Amino acid sequence: MTDDAREANHSHYAKESRFPPAAPIPAPLDRIAVKSVNRIVIVPAASIIRLEAEDNYVRLWADRPYLHKETLTGLMDRLDPREFLRIHRSHAVNVRAVRELRPLLHGEYQVVLDNGTELTSGRSFRSAIQAMFGLN
Repeated sequence: MTDDAREANHSHYAKESRFPPAAPIPAPLDRIAVKSVNRIVIVPAASIIRLEAEDNYVRLWADRPYLHKETLTGLMDRLDPREFLRIHRSHAVNVRAVRELRPLLHGEYQVVLDNGTELTSGRSFRSAIQAMFGLN
């Protein structure tokens, strides 16, 4: 085989990939379809104040509470990480709704929301909270 033939053969294999092209990353959700008994309610993500895990469901707190059939982890993967912050294994908040952070012992925070709700963060979420609010 000549050098030109080897190079052409090699470049042919170099162009092929053993892996399929990566799927495009979907855009973050801006609305969530919440199924109810006889209807589907569309909840704008911007209207959600906080999220609360309830087993394999998430309670969305917006104009009223909604129960959505998805885990908190699964929903957080689909929401905009610049808008929603996990502060505890059972809680996430819309960062625009955070009014105050009160440092507690052992690296926890009392997170106060615009509507007066107070949530205690988990210690393992301290660095994410500090990064989101520029406390480093």
